[in-house]
Amino acid sequence: MAIETKDLVLYKSERLMDTDDGGGKYSGQMIEDGQSNNLLPDISELNRAMGDVSMRKFFPAVTTAGNEVLMGATVFISKNPKDPNVSALLFSTKSWTDERKSAKNRVENYSAKGGQIAGTPLDTHYKGMKTLQVAMFPSETESAVGSTLVLVSDEGEDHEHEQYVRLTKVETRIAKLMIDGKEVEYKIATYSISDALDQDFVGLSAKLWYQGEKSRTIIRETIVADTGKYYASSNLASDGKVGEFTVNAKSIFAQLVPSAQTETPILDVNAAGESVVLVAGNNGIITAHYPNITVDVSQNLYIGLAVIPSSVSFTLQGQQISDQGGLLKNIQGVQVGTIDYQRGLIQWTAAVVGSSEYLDITFKPAAAPMQHYQSQAIPVTQLNQSTNWTGVLIPIPAPGALTISYMSQGKFYELKDDGSGQLRGVSSSFGSGVINYETGSWLLTTGALPDVGTPILLSWGTPIVTFVRSNLSVEKAAFDFNLGQTGIAPGVTVNWLLEGEAKTAISNAQGKFTGDATGEINYATGMGKIIPSKLPQKNTQFTVIYNFGTQLGQTKSAISPDSNQKLSFTIGTGAAIQPNSVELAIPVNHSVKDAPGTVVLTDVPINSSTGNLVTRTGDIQGTINYTSGAVEVTPILIKKEFIQIYTPTTVYGSA
Repeated sequence: MAIETKDLVLYKSERLMDTDDGGGKYSGQMIEDGQSNNLLPDISELNRAMGDVSMRKFFPAVTTAGNEVLMGATVFISKNPKDPNVSALLFSTKSWTDERKSAKNRVENYSAKGGQIAGTPLDTHYKGMKTLQVAMFPSETESAVGSTLVLVSDEGEDHEHEQYVRLTKVETRIAKLMIDGKEVEYKIATYSISDALDQDFVGLSAKLWYQGEKSRTIIRETIVADTGKYYASSNLASDGKVGEFTVNAKSIFAQLVPSAQTETPILDVNAAGESVVLVAGNNGIITAHYPNITVDVSQNLYIGLAVIPSSVSFTLQGQQISDQGGLLKNIQGVQVGTIDYQRGLIQWTAAVVGSSEYLDITFKPAAAPMQHYQSQAIPVTQLNQSTNWTGVLIPIPAPGALTISYMSQGKFYELKDDGSGQLRGVSSSFGSGVINYETGSWLLTTGALPDVGTPILLSWGTPIVTFVRSNLSVEKAAFDFNLGQTGIAPGVTVNWLLEGEAKTAISNAQGKFTGDATGEINYATGMGKIIPSKLPQKNTQFTVIYNFGTQLGQTKSAISPDSNQKLSFTIGTGAAIQPNSVELAIPVNHSVKDAPGTVVLTDVPINSSTGNLVTRTGDIQGTINYTSGAVEVTPILIKKEFIQIYTPTTVYGSA
C-alpha cells in the first residue's frame, strides 16, 4: 500500500510551552491537522507591541501499517503569516530530548566565547549596573565601541555564569597607586554597556590586580559562530510561469528575533551641526492677501516665506490676532493657532470656528541662511545636579536660534527659544527657561533632575550680517582686457562671433565703445572692458585690433598748491589732448609726519572737451580740459600704518 499524504503527521513534544523546560521528549500525541492554535497560541496585544519569540518542538513522522519505503520527505512552511510583522522559521537541534532552554541558547549563540582580553574588572559590579570599570596596563589597548564581550564568573566551576554585553561607550584615564612605596601608573577603562548586569560580578582591587591575583570574573572577546541553519518560506515577487527556470522571491531574509534597533539614514548634515538664523529680508513690513481661505483645525496656511518672530498680525472673524512667541492669540488671550517662523506655516487650533475667510496678514519677511552651530556642554555631576541652570552665552544667540537639551532617566528632553526669549518644550512638563538677547544670559528650569554623567547641551546660532539684494539692478556681464601696450590710438576694434553672426564694437575719441557692445578703454594704460549687448556663448574668442605708439611725457615742477591743497597747471604741447590717454603721477607727503607717496590718476572723459581725473578705485580728485590741457587737481593719498602701543601695568606682590 502506497504512503499517502494522510500518513505524514506531526507529533507533540512533552511540553508545548515557552518555558525553559518546554519541548523535551517525544510524547506520542499527534497534532491534529486543521485546528487553530494546535501548536502556537494567538499573539497577544502585549507581544505585538513589545515583541516575542515562541518556540515549539515537534516530531515529523510517517504512520503506515505496511513496509513501504519512504523515498524522501521535506518539511516546509506552506503558507506564511498574513501579518508582515510575524515570521515563521524552522530549525533542528538534532536532539530527541533537549528542551527550550537549549534551543534558545543555540539561537543566541551567534557569538561564541573567544580568548581573554586585556582588562580585569575592578572591585564588584552589582546587578543592574550598566557600566564596567576594568584595569589594564597603559600599553594595553581597550576594547572599541560596538564590541561584544562576555563576562564569565567563576569559570570552570559548577556555578559558572556568563553574560554577553555590547559596548556603547568607552572612556579611559590614567590612574596611580602606591606599591611598596613606589608610584605606579595603570589605565582604567570605563565601558558603558547596552544591557544591565543580570547578577553581581566580583573583580579585584587595583592593588590585587597589580600583584597578579586571579579574578573571579574575567572578560573574553567574542567570535562569530554562525553554525545554525534556519529555514523559511518566501512569497513570490511575481507569478512564476510554466517553462521558466527562475522565480523571483520577495526576500531572502526572515526575522529570527524581534529587534528594537532600526537604521535611519541622515543626509546633508554637517558634523559640526547647523543652525537656522532668521534675518530680516526687508526693512519694513508687508501685507499678503489670502482670499477665500478655509480656516479650520484640519487646514494649514502657508504664507510663502520665512517670518521674523513676533511680527505677524491679522484680523480673524472680527478679532485682532497677534503673534506671541509663535502662538497666535486674540485680544482675550485665546490661542487660535501657531506659526512656524522658518517655514511660514500657520496651523489652526480647535478654538477657531471652521469658515471661509479673507485674510490680510501683515508681517516682516525673513531669510533663513544656514550657519554652523555654536555649542556648549555643561557636565552634570553629583555636586551640581539640580533643576535650575544658568549661564552666559558668548557670542550672543540670535532670536529663535537657541536649543537646550538634557537627559533624565535615560531620555533626552529638548527646549527651544520661541523667538521671544522664552524656552519651551513640546510639553510644559519638559521645563521652561529664558534667554536675554542683550547680555546672552540664560536660565533653564528642567522638568526633572538631569542624570549624573550626562551633559546640559546648548546649541545656538548667532546674529549674522547680511546684504539685502532685493530690488537691485542686475548688471550686464563685462569682459575686462589688457592690451599690454600703452599709448593706444583711438579706434580700437573688437570682433567676435555670436551664434554664427559677426559682431563688432569700436572705440571713439572719448574711449567709449559703440556698436554691438558698450564699454570703455583707457588709451594711456591699454586697459578696458566691453559689455556685449547679448551675452556671448561659452569659449567665445574676442579679437582686438588696435594701433599704438610712443606716449608723450612731461614733468611739471615748482607747482605750489593753494590754501585748499589744489594744484593748477597745464600739460601738453598746445594741441588738443586725446581723451582717455592721460595718466598723472603726483608725489605727496604728510604735513606732519614724513610719509611720502605717489597718487596715480587717469582721465575719464565727460565729453569731448572735459574729463575727470580719477584714482584706480574711481575717486574723482580733479578735472582736465582736453582743448587747453588745463588741469586742476587736489591729490589725496590714504595710507594705513599699524603701530604697536605698550601700556604699562603695575603688578603688586608679596614675599
